[in-house]
Amino acid sequence: MNLSELESILATSRQDDWVVNDEHGVFSYKKDLNLYIKRAEFESLRAFNEAWATSHPDPRAFSEEYTVYYGPAAIKSITLVSVDGHRATLPMPKSATDLRVNFADVNFAKIVDVGNRVDEYLMRSGIQIVW
Repeated sequence: MNLSELESILATSRQDDWVVNDEHGVFSYKKDLNLYIKRAEFESLRAFNEAWATSHPDPRAFSEEYTVYYGPAAIKSITLVSVDGHRATLPMPKSATDLRVNFADVNFAKIVDVGNRVDEYLMRSGIQIVW
């Protein structure tokens, strides 16, 4: 697998294409088990305080690190934000005031968001998807 193929999988696959082990924070790609995503341990969560993330019924938000691996090689790290007391995991917008995210980042969030509420919370947060 090359980097372009890996990026394409992350941008287009669905959560159903992955074996989800939420307890351990591991998401393994069913068509190639060498490709997997690992969520950092809960102890590494950091409070996140941008208005779009804290404007929910539960204002607690946390940044979470996800690392994409192919075999033992760490390919990339992606920061997402868990909002509303961990009810949804969202991609980081361009800035605290420029609330745009690209489609590939939204798709990655949908892979790892076990509550399947990304679209709902993007709308609640005022985040706009751009291609």
